[in-house]
Amino acid sequence: MQESVKAGKVVTVEVSPTLSDGTAGDVEPGAITLEFCQKLVDDWVLITEDEISSAIYNTLKYHHKIIEGAAGLAVAAYIKTMDKYKGKNVVIISCGRNISMQKLKAIINKHND
Repeated sequence: MQESVKAGKVVTVEVSPTLSDGTAGDVEPGAITLEFCQKLVDDWVLITEDEISSAIYNTLKYHHKIIEGAAGLAVAAYIKTMDKYKGKNVVIISCGRNISMQKLKAIINKHND
């Protein structure tokens, strides 16, 4: 979406596997979301797979909540930019627990070393 907003039109980008399968994929031609993003998104934060994984793990470890990759992406974006929110109230919508046991185990094992 970020590339489409930059270009002012829907563009095709290479799609890679991701923990955030809820945000994976190209923007469909004619998608109404492009116009909304052009008008409403103030800033884009690019997140790595490791940052998503860490966010999922830390949410489980410190808040005892299971979140899926797309929610992990939102948490990771906040962590990456948290300095600009010091002294402010922040809300992160982290709905969704659609993560397989296999992926969750792999994340726990990765961060439990």
